[in-house]
Amino acid sequence: MAFRVALIDESRCIGCAKCLPACPTDAIVGAEHYLHTVITRECIGCELCLPPCPVDCIEMRPVAQQAFDSAVARQRVKSRKLRLQRQADEREAERARRKAMLKTRPHSTDPGTTPQLGDPLARALAAARKPEPR
Repeated sequence: MAFRVALIDESRCIGCAKCLPACPTDAIVGAEHYLHTVITRECIGCELCLPPCPVDCIEMRPVAQQAFDSAVARQRVKSRKLRLQRQADEREAERARRKAMLKTRPHSTDPGTTPQLGDPLARALAAARKPEPR
């Protein structure tokens, strides 16, 4: 049985990017709304990219037996997991930072006080309450 790798038919690819998170070794490169391609030397032939593709533009093609190094593949999977965890941690830290910023931001319920510059509704209400110059 020949070793098979994923190949994307670029004429049918719609750039949906659903295959990108499915690949455990990040062998598929591209961005949403752009064509994608497979780095064949990084593809492990797992076929996990096939089900998410809505237009079936990914095929598994046999290639000449390449020097497949399972240690390299394991390292790529591990690196991907670490990258995804780091990105999730960064998103969570950003959410916590924003939440803390909202908690410490002074909110005024007194109509006579000056509104915060970041609150457009409060600025509009304050402007409406001001007497018009004659």
